[in-house]
Amino acid sequence: MMKRSILLLGLFGMIQTTATGQSNNVGTWLVHFGNQKINDKWNIQSDFQYRDYRFFGQRNQLLARAGLGYNLKENNHNILLGYAYIATDAYDELDISKGTKVENRVYQQYLYKNNIGSNSLTHRFRLEERFFSNEFGLRARYFISLLKPLSSTKGNKNNTFLSLYNELFVDIKGAQFDRNRFYAGLGFGISESLRVETGYMI
Repeated sequence: MMKRSILLLGLFGMIQTTATGQSNNVGTWLVHFGNQKINDKWNIQSDFQYRDYRFFGQRNQLLARAGLGYNLKENNHNILLGYAYIATDAYDELDISKGTKVENRVYQQYLYKNNIGSNSLTHRFRLEERFFSNEFGLRARYFISLLKPLSSTKGNKNNTFLSLYNELFVDIKGAQFDRNRFYAGLGFGISESLRVETGYMI
């Protein structure tokens, strides 16, 4: 079985603050993405994210997500069913804790990969059913990423690369735009199955 992991260390600006009352708008996210291959058809995808205000000063959000995927074609056209647990902390204008909002999320996604020259593109369509203590949400997301090698090394090992992505969120229940995220980062392949990355998001 092959396991692929990505570690992201970055500064993420312009974090949504309307619900929390925070005056600062720059935080830090620590992210781990994993992909465990069961066989040529089945895989387990997971990610763990710790999101913080103020450069590790206050926890904003803790997210744990995992799903079971199936490849319609070899290593591509992956469909997945998953579950996520999200705990979001809110503060008032005096930085006093207002408590934690817990969300349980079920999601379905389709992921497609293709190459343009040496560049790798990934497209991901995701539908999320969001369960809170007193409300229900339904959201769609479209994610597109570009991975551009910056060195001539083949494979992931010892390869530096540029990473770009954009993700659009649409609130289906409210029939309105939710948010958009754009990310740019630099990464390095430690081994064929592990790479690290740091970047900035707006």
